[in-house]
Amino acid sequence: MSSLGSSLAILGLFGSDRPTLSADAIAESLSFTRPTAYRYLRELVASGLLVRLAPGIYALGPRIIELDWQIRRSDPLLRAGLSVIPDLSSATGFEVNLIGRYGDHIVTTHQQHGLERLPLSFGRGRPLPPFRGAGSKIIVAHFPRARLRRLYDTHRADARDAKLGDHWEDVRLALAAIRRLGFAISHGELDPGYVGVAAPVFAADGDILGSVIAALPRERLAVTDLDRLTGRIRAAGQAISLRLADLGDRPGHRAGVTSIARPPAQKSA
Repeated sequence: MSSLGSSLAILGLFGSDRPTLSADAIAESLSFTRPTAYRYLRELVASGLLVRLAPGIYALGPRIIELDWQIRRSDPLLRAGLSVIPDLSSATGFEVNLIGRYGDHIVTTHQQHGLERLPLSFGRGRPLPPFRGAGSKIIVAHFPRARLRRLYDTHRADARDAKLGDHWEDVRLALAAIRRLGFAISHGELDPGYVGVAAPVFAADGDILGSVIAALPRERLAVTDLDRLTGRIRAAGQAISLRLADLGDRPGHRAGVTSIARPPAQKSA
């Protein structure tokens, strides 16, 4: 791994089940020598990304909180989403989440609670499984075929749990159908008893950037005009995409706006 990759790998070891880690545990987990581990740890402590609690014992540092504050103020996807999502949540009464991606990783970046606060598991900052849930499905449905195949090879069980199919060709065809529809619907794939309806969000060049998803209790689905809801979610995704293009304010972005409602042709999934 590169130095940056190694540092990020160290940060990724921490979690609610492992709030503190020893230098020896970090070295063992990542197959580092002790001198190498300590070199990275010193750099991370100096940057504020880790804090040294005791000799050889570390935890995540306050710099991460500072970075969270910065991204809440400056993230273009969040800025574009916040101009659309509150109105969508108010109009539908449902919780509406904004989801972003980096590489093959998918994460909730904003939650807008509806008329009731739903006990959903995947709130802001929580990574989402790549094939389960409407918000993830609509994103990976727009991945190029080679990237999608690599993701499937790593997460076959996840695709199977999402009822996309037991084999690669079944999954590919199911996601291609979702892509053609322009939205995805999931039933209890992340939280039992809840339904998700999601639409894609695109960068100005047509690359898939994230998704917007409305979540509602399953019993509300019977009294909801699903066609109207999916239309609103798709319109929200397109509006966020347009605002992202405007925020870019660079030559060529305006030309890419026409590709948002109908993304540019990509290699078949």
